[in-house]
Amino acid sequence: MTIQFPIMPFDYFQPSPAKKFVSLTKHSRVTGAKVNTVFHELKPLQPDDLIGEWDGYILATGHPFEHVLDTLNWFGNTFYSTDDVAPLMVARNGERVPFEDWGRASLREIKYHGVVSAALIYDERPMMVYYRAVKHNMVAGCIESKKWQGKVYFYLTR
Repeated sequence: MTIQFPIMPFDYFQPSPAKKFVSLTKHSRVTGAKVNTVFHELKPLQPDDLIGEWDGYILATGHPFEHVLDTLNWFGNTFYSTDDVAPLMVARNGERVPFEDWGRASLREIKYHGVVSAALIYDERPMMVYYRAVKHNMVAGCIESKKWQGKVYFYLTR
């Protein structure tokens, strides 16, 4: 008797993009190139998927803006609606409050590297934040600005 096994493509045994991203969150430092590759493999989200409070975490790649977020005591984001977003929530005196110096933002669908997904558009800053789905309670984010070179990566959980 001969047992035949189905022929499986090599990709079948590779971790999903979501698992790859979650594994990056376990490292104290990652390369921007690695995060970028995994980020672009993740699935898109709708702006409404982000409504609510999210806690934020930086993926340390060594980008200088990471230090700015640490200095501000960045705590996450609050999406009240697609037209009213507090893009920087900070911890002040033990409370989660909007960092009003940076103003507000809106959520829209934007095509980024060929994928239409939720993006945050600041009202008064030359920055864009692109989001991708990781799992039901986690999203990945990528910040770009005309004021700096490179990208800042982070993730939100709720």
